[in-house]
Amino acid sequence: MSGWDDRDDFAYRGGKRRNYVRIAKFVIIGGFVALAAFLAAVMVPRAGLNVEIYDRSEVVGTMQTVSVRVTNNSFETMRGVTVQFGDGDAMTLGNMAPFQGRLLTPDAEDLDFDRVAVTANEGAVAVVKHRDLSAAQGH
Repeated sequence: MSGWDDRDDFAYRGGKRRNYVRIAKFVIIGGFVALAAFLAAVMVPRAGLNVEIYDRSEVVGTMQTVSVRVTNNSFETMRGVTVQFGDGDAMTLGNMAPFQGRLLTPDAEDLDFDRVAVTANEGAVAVVKHRDLSAAQGH
C-alpha cells in the first residue's frame, strides 16, 4: 500500500480536508486589496488643486465675508501658485507643499467676483471654480 491511499493515517477524516490557514490568507489578502481599491477611489479623484468658496453673511445684508480655501491634494509640490478673483489682479502664493492649504480673503473691492481661477506649475495645472452670486447676496 502506498502513502497516498493509506486510510489508516491519523490525519484522515473521511472527507475533503479544509486548509483554514490558506483560507485565512486569502481573506486577509482580499481585505488589503479592497482597502487599496477604496483608498485609490477616494484619493485619486481629489488629487491636484482643490478650491472651495465660503460665503458668510452675519446679519441679513449688513456684512458679507467671502473666503476661498486653496489646497494642494497631491504628492508633489505645486510651484508658482496664483489665484485670481474674477477679473481682478492675480495674487501670487508661491509654492505649495503636498497637502498644504491656504485660506484667502479677497480685497473689499473684489468681493463680488463670479469665479476663482487658480493656476500652478506654469499653467500646467489650472482650476476654475464658479460662484453663484444670486445665492451669495441672498436673492
